[in-house]
Parts: sequence; structure tokens; C-alpha cells
Amino acid sequence: MSMERESHRWTPVDDLPTDWSDLQNRQTDALIAAWWERADELRGTKAYDDFLLRLRRQWAIETGVLERLYSLSDGVTKTLIEKGFDAAIIGHEDTDRNPADVIAVIQDQFAVVNGLYQFVSGQRPLGTSYIKELHTALTEHQVIYEGRNTLGQCVQVALPRGEWKKLPNNVEGPGDYVFEFCPPEQVESEIDHLLAMHAKHENWQVPPYVEAAWLHHRFALIHPFTDGNGRVARCLATVVLLKAKWFPLVVTRANREEYITAIRQADKGDLRRLVDLFTSLQGRAIREAFDLTEELRAEQIAVGTILSAVKGKFTRLREETATKKRRVTVTADTLQSTAVMRITDLAKEVKKTISPEGRAFNAYCASAASADRKANYHQFQIVQGARALGYFANVEAYRSWVNLVIQTTTRSEVLFSLHGMGKGLSGIIACSAMFYTKESTDTKHTVIGEVVPLCTEPFTFTYEEEPVEVQKRFRKWLDDTLILGLDQWRKGLGA
Repeated sequence: MSMERESHRWTPVDDLPTDWSDLQNRQTDALIAAWWERADELRGTKAYDDFLLRLRRQWAIETGVLERLYSLSDGVTKTLIEKGFDAAIIGHEDTDRNPADVIAVIQDQFAVVNGLYQFVSGQRPLGTSYIKELHTALTEHQVIYEGRNTLGQCVQVALPRGEWKKLPNNVEGPGDYVFEFCPPEQVESEIDHLLAMHAKHENWQVPPYVEAAWLHHRFALIHPFTDGNGRVARCLATVVLLKAKWFPLVVTRANREEYITAIRQADKGDLRRLVDLFTSLQGRAIREAFDLTEELRAEQIAVGTILSAVKGKFTRLREETATKKRRVTVTADTLQSTAVMRITDLAKEVKKTISPEGRAFNAYCASAASADRKANYHQFQIVQGARALGYFANVEAYRSWVNLVIQTTTRSEVLFSLHGMGKGLSGIIACSAMFYTKESTDTKHTVIGEVVPLCTEPFTFTYEEEPVEVQKRFRKWLDDTLILGLDQWRKGLGA
């Protein structure tokens, strides 16, 4: 949904909001804690190194697509991520520029993201000289940028690399719209002030995703370079995340609208949407990393890395960890019961509303606990829902579900599925939610309509979290998601 554009007058960038701790995302914190336990097992393996390589390639490609430096088809993008950067892969119909020029820009950006890892490992403080180095490297093959002359006409201008802007770069639009960035004469002092605040935050133990969102937004408000500020802002956010041993900030073309909307909301003083976007992107990367277990196992078998001399010790450690991780299923059973009670009550309200409209109209709650033989129902929908959210639904580790069924002229279902997340025994349980319709054919077969996820990421929890806290988070998430499910049903009625 596009937001109404409002003029913005420049004011010096401000610090984190005083209530910055309210921006903390407990689900993300628990997810990263579980990931760190698995990370030691994966680091240094070919499966993990290949995963990070794909992430860096994706970062290098998408950061240029976001800035409209070039376009690339989805198919070619996937091939470049998997195979590497080769202009021969790109057909002229796949891009709006010369393929060789596109690859040159992407390789510049790839060198930069690789350099971010080296910068973090070198313990070098973040300063103005490094920010200018980033800009120089990012724009190595960008000769010009689109500017305006004194008559307001669009012209192509030579791009100064690694230098603060000499002229205002405000954005003007229809009517009296103007978005003012920092005046050129104040850029140096504002950058110094920004970096001083950032250094102070490191002592406050600000969550990485909060600090990354704040630093990204405030840098973009200064807009210190003539062009390329968005690319540098995403580099700075990635530096914050990498220092915390998280993943790079990969904002893709699919996130563009949400990304811009979140930035505009931050312009108005509300950083939450940008923080939420960053945590969502990190969560997706972590969930993909958890799926590396099977690749790791094959790699270990192939190279014989399991040493018999320490086998007994590692076996005991695995058994202890497995015992702890199985405790999470007790919490999952509790959440399933909570969902049953809430959806049963809601079904009664829905039935009361629709039953006068038709004799066959009905609404009810169906469910299956983890020990129920019906727990393996809805496999197709669960797999489709997880695939849409970018993770592997491990129904072998755990499975239970709750379903709100609404029968009018069509049968609509709002399904909540609890299952393991990632391959192997990760100790993480996810709950996904989805809406779909069912229709019986003349041959008595059931046709399932489009499976529509009701959340942008699953509700997750780990064995390290207190069950009471998980229950509290889940109740709110469940209520919010049920509203979205009912709204999908309403739209299907044409109401």
C-alpha cells in the first residue's frame, strides 16, 4: 500500500528513541540463540560456506536492482546466485543494460560485501574514511548519475566517488512536495555526530537489528553522497549485523514496497516497521541456514570427519541436547490446546452470525494433537505454506494442528499448523497459518484452492524460552492472525 507523500524539512538527525527497548523482538532473539548452538556445527563446512556465498551473491545483485541501476529477470538472478557472475548467462531480454556492464557493477558490489566481513574481523572502528571507501568501491563502474540542472531538467552528470556532496540533493515532486536532506555544508559534522551516537550505542547493548535499522535510516536522512546513499546505508546496517555474528542484510526487489514504506514511517519518527522488516529478513536467513543439516551430514560422511576417538563424548552431548530440545514439544502441546479453545469460541460466534442465512451454514473447530493419528492430515497445505515463507516444515520432529472450518456456499478453512522447523532436531517449533477453500467435484474428489499464508513469517519458539512468555506471545499472534483469516473469508463472500 503506498503512503501519501508529505514534505519533509531537514533537521539534525536524532538519537535512538528513549523507548528503544520496546523495539526488541523476543522471537528473533530466541531464534538467533538457537542458531548459535547450531552454527558451531556448521561453520567451516562446505554446505555452510556455499550458503554464505549464495547470500553474498544475492546481496550484490539485489542492492543494485533496488536502486534501479539495472534490471534482471528472476530466472537469471537465481542462476547467477547459484553459478556465479558470468555475463554469458544474461540474455539481452533479461536486463535493460549491456550484460557485461551489469556484471561489472555486480562484481563491484560483491567485492564490497566480501570486504564487510574483512572489516568486521579486523576490528577497525567505523569512521568517515571507511564510509567514503565503501562509496568509492560501490560506484567503481558507475560513471554517471541522473541529476537536474538549474532549469529542473533531467541530465546525466559525472558521479564524484568517495566525496561528500557539494550541492543539495533534495527530492522534489508534484506540487509543493520537497524532501530535504542534510545541507552540504553540514554533512561532515552530521556524520561525525551519527558515528559518535553509534559508538555510544555499543555500550548500551542495543539489539543488532534495532541498531542496524537506526543507523541505516539516520545515514539515509543525511544523504551525504551525490548518489549511492541507499547502497552505503545497507552496507552500514550489514556491518552492525555481521559484528553480532548475524547474516548480511539482504533486501530484495520483493521487499521494495515494504522497505520504502518502512523508511517513510521512520521519517515520521516511527522506527518499528523498519526494525520489523530487518528482523523478518534475518529470520528468513536463519531458517534457511537451519535447513543445511542434511547437506552437512552428507559432507561429514563423505570426508570422514566424525572421529571415533571422541565419538562417545559427542554422543553424550547430543543426547543431552536432544533431551532439552524435546522439552519444546510440551510447550507446543500447550499452544495447540490454547488455539483449540480460542478457535472453538470463535467458531461459535461465526456460526451464530451465519446460520440464519442458510440451513447448511455452519462453523466449527477441528484439531489434532501431536499424539492423534489425524495429526498427519493437511500435509499438502502445510508444505505449501512453509514453502511460501521460505523454510522447511519438519513434521517428523513434531506436528499438531487446529482448523477453523466455515461452511457457507463454499467451504473455507483457516489452518494453524505447529511443526518442527529445519531438518533434524533443531529444538525450534514453528506455527504457520494459512487460508484456503475446498470444493468437492462430481467425482467426489476434493479440490483445494490457493493456499494463502496469513503471516509474513511463522510464529517460532525454542526450548530455551520460558513457556509463560511463549504463551503470552502466542495469544497475541493467534488473535491477530485469526482476524486476517476472517478477513480473507469475508473477501471471498464479496462482503
